[in-house]
Amino acid sequence: MDIIVKNKLKLIKWLQVDPTIILQHVQTHGLITNSEYGKLKSISRNKSKENVAIDLLDIICEKGENVCQEFLKMLKDDDVNEISPELSAWIKTVEIKETEKAGPSNHQQNLRPTSGVSATDQTKDCGRGKSKVVTDCKEFLKKNHSCLVQNVKHIDVILDDLDLHPEAAANVRSKGTNPAKMRKLLDYMNSKAIAERLVDALFKHERDLMDDLLS
Repeated sequence: MDIIVKNKLKLIKWLQVDPTIILQHVQTHGLITNSEYGKLKSISRNKSKENVAIDLLDIICEKGENVCQEFLKMLKDDDVNEISPELSAWIKTVEIKETEKAGPSNHQQNLRPTSGVSATDQTKDCGRGKSKVVTDCKEFLKKNHSCLVQNVKHIDVILDDLDLHPEAAANVRSKGTNPAKMRKLLDYMNSKAIAERLVDALFKHERDLMDDLLS
């Protein structure tokens, strides 16, 4: 958080170059809610781009250290920082702190708990299958990519649980077959928070498949 606060004026200058793109990324990464996204979009229509950048940074800082570190990690992606050469050069010098053992942040508290599992349990373990626990959701999805693409059937209801950006969800739904939908959905699993939500949704809607993968 201190890094963002100390460099806030520079970040505002860099992010206001294309705040619309930044908003797409922060929501896709699960760093803001749909409600917060809508508020920021409204600001972008009615006020200056500078106001969008200011309010976005305020929201990120209010969510605590975990989200601040995830935000900085997101800025390291070339697809994000390409909006400003100065941002691209600066973020390469920033050291990202490990957040795996940190407590749940505000955006993680919005995760939907599966039956018998609290939201806190989900941020720690992602989900439960028999006696197994998924401890790294992104790695689990990567490892089982082919199996998930071929076997997940309830993709539309899973999408309802994920709270993805509307454009991303529409891109998934537009695919003609379940394998194509699942393959596209997995393309969006680029943050820990979103990967956790997908694993939880898979336990809820594809329990037999998950139990097989964890047996």
